[in-house]
Amino acid sequence: MMDSHLHTECSFDCVPGCSDGLGEWAMALGLSGFTVTDHLEIGVGQPGRFRQNLLDSLGYVRGLQKRFPMLDIGFGAELGQPHHDLREAAEAVSGLPLDFILASCHLVRGQPDFCDMAPGSYDPDALLEQYFREVLELVRSVDFDSLAHLGYPLRYLKPYNRTVDLAQIDDVFAEIMKSLVAQGKALELNTGGLRMEIEAFTPSNKYLQMYKDYGGEMITIGSDAECCSDIGCDIQAGLELLKSVGFKYF
Repeated sequence: MMDSHLHTECSFDCVPGCSDGLGEWAMALGLSGFTVTDHLEIGVGQPGRFRQNLLDSLGYVRGLQKRFPMLDIGFGAELGQPHHDLREAAEAVSGLPLDFILASCHLVRGQPDFCDMAPGSYDPDALLEQYFREVLELVRSVDFDSLAHLGYPLRYLKPYNRTVDLAQIDDVFAEIMKSLVAQGKALELNTGGLRMEIEAFTPSNKYLQMYKDYGGEMITIGSDAECCSDIGCDIQAGLELLKSVGFKYF
């Protein structure tokens, strides 16, 4: 088992000490390795604000690699909404020895992160269509390895997250999947939603199947952990879901 999406205290949304014992936790769980993907948010605050966080993360990862040579430990980044400023995104990752880049979208232009939005302050259908069209823009314009947590807003769109109908924008999802496949990009299965109110994987098996139907084979899987106790969380269940959809490897 591998966990290809987790954060340390080098991420702004984690607390000091949250990653203490990360290697020990991975060993106890029987993971073969993990990739640290601390946040590199684009268009949020001053340009370069998160660059030092990634340098700190690199130092942390290098220390883990020396202490746990039996684990496959990678240095990655979660590159948030890089399509909002392509130049800033390119400069932010320039010169960093990254093994892996997750691309994600946490907000749409002119709006706060979905995790900070007040319930009832938006039209969920219009906002979701805008969001997934921005994800399509991201996929078409940015270089990365895997697309993270497709369906991220559904974690937070209370009270709509169980009733919203995404079928009306299946054409947008189809274009996202076709673009991923055409560019040789992976799709992430994120298990973090299982620990939240939505209690679901992102994306759901419907969209995993859509990716596969368009020829997609490259899948990564990550817990989105923000503390050691969540590393590897529900990864085994995610692997079982992938097998049920027909994926042969990750």
